Order: sequence, then structure tokens, then C-alpha cells
Amino acid sequence: MVANPMQKRARNSFLLGMVITLIVCALIGALAFFMITSKDKAREEEEGTLTYAYRLKTDVKSGEEITPDKVESVLVSAKAIPTGAFPSKIQNEKTKKWTDTAFPTGYRSKLDLTQGTILGSELVYEGEELSNDKRYAEYNMLVLPTTLSIGDYIDVRLTLPNGQDLVVVSKKEVKSIMGDTVGLELTEGDILMMESAIVEAYIMTSSKLYAIQYVEPGNQEAAVKTYVPTEAVQRLVAADTNIVDEARNALGSRFEHGKGYRSYIDAEKNGYAANAQSNLDEKIQQEIENAKAAREAYLSGLTSY
Repeated sequence: MVANPMQKRARNSFLLGMVITLIVCALIGALAFFMITSKDKAREEEEGTLTYAYRLKTDVKSGEEITPDKVESVLVSAKAIPTGAFPSKIQNEKTKKWTDTAFPTGYRSKLDLTQGTILGSELVYEGEELSNDKRYAEYNMLVLPTTLSIGDYIDVRLTLPNGQDLVVVSKKEVKSIMGDTVGLELTEGDILMMESAIVEAYIMTSSKLYAIQYVEPGNQEAAVKTYVPTEAVQRLVAADTNIVDEARNALGSRFEHGKGYRSYIDAEKNGYAANAQSNLDEKIQQEIENAKAAREAYLSGLTSY
């Protein structure tokens, strides 16, 4: 029986449609397989370059110490971490297991850093070691910058009546501020330098003992100290057993090279010889009264909570 042309055409169209459908399904399947395998390969490559590093949990200022409570461990791409990044975990090559590492202490930020920054060696520097002769001291006779805040770094300078400006102590972190009272951590040698400069500032009433801030303490070196104390204080430094030998040698070298500065100070101070004792007595009494007032304000603040 001869097939109806219409039926034959319909059957051929159906078969062609099936073939096209199978081809399209095969293409879709191949494309899906390619995408899945490519994604798996990309994941494997990415996982092979992932590493653990330390990230800041909070903003830190330039020169601020980065303590363990300010960082957290995160898994990041090795390509995205900075040079010399501190690993928060180390992977065993054989077992592929990760082991936690402690964040190294004693580091400070070279510049202002924001929360989320991955830490690397180029962003931090090692701070001063805590020496046995370091103490916390407060001073209420310094002229302070209006914008001074806790955590800032300062030099303490003595300006003589003739305009000469001498660095007494350099690059000290401000630990506390209450009114005109500022707290600093100083070594025994620093304390002796400060006390000598304070006495001489009291005698020379036209002089100024003041603090000046660092702009970017993380990147700025400490200023060279140019103030040289009296011979009596120099002898005390040489005999003070609280000063470590290394610091004593450094101070001795500073005194030797600063003889010229000392002569300038003596020349200026001689002009105040007649009133030296009365000026000193007046300023010391004022210092005592300021210290008492600051202490009362502090205690009053504690009881108000």
C-alpha cells in the first residue's frame, strides 16, 4: 500500500525533530559538563592558593601597638595578601592539616590602618622593648598641643629665652591626658633629663617647656636629643645604678657632643641668677598645686560613676 504523502511528510518531520532534540540535549549536556568541570578545576586551583593570615578587627593609628585582641585569623587568597604577611595557621605538607600560630607581639603600625587590613611586615615595625628602668611619669608643666590625644607621639622641647630650641626627650607615646597633665613612659635617663630641663625652665621664666606632635610616627624617626643637663645631673647619670650601661654610654656620648648647647643654656641662665631661687620655689609650688588639683579631679571622676 502506497503511503500517504502527508503521512510520510509528518513522519519525516517527527524523525527530524527527534534528531534535532537529541543533538540539542547532547550539546546542553556537554556544555553543563564543561561548566561543572571548569568550576571544579577553578575551585581546586583556588584552594591550592588559599592561606590563613591575620586581619585587623579595628582601625589602628600610626605608631599604635597591634595587640592580639585587635586581629583575627582569616582564610584568603595567597595572591591578595601583602608582602611578608603573618600566617595565622601553617599547613603540614604531608597531612595537609592546619596548625594555629600566635600573633607576634611588640609590633606597631607604620601608618593609619583601617579595619579589615591584612597585616604584613611592610605595614608594621617592632616597637621599643620594655626595659627594667622604664616607668610611668606625669607632667603638668608642659605646654601641650590643643589637638593632643592619647596614643599620639611627642617630643618634649625646651626653648631658651634667646630662641634656641633643644630636644629633651623624643618620640614618647602619650599614655594619658587629664587637663594639663600628660602621662608618659620614660626610662631612668629620660626622667633625669626631664627633671633637669624642668628646673632650668622654672629658673628662666622666659623659657618654654613644651610638647610637639609627630605627624606620622610609624614612618618618622625619633628626633635627635640635643638638650644637655647641668654637670651635677651628668654626674648623677654616671653614678645612677638604675640606668643600664648601654643607655648610660649613649647619654655620655650625647653630653660629650653637646657641650656647646650646655654653654648656651648657662649663658642664658646667668641672666636669672638673682631671682633663680625665688622663680624655682614659685614654679615648684605651682606644680604641686596643679598635681593635687589633677588628682582630685581624677578621684572625683571615679566616684561619679
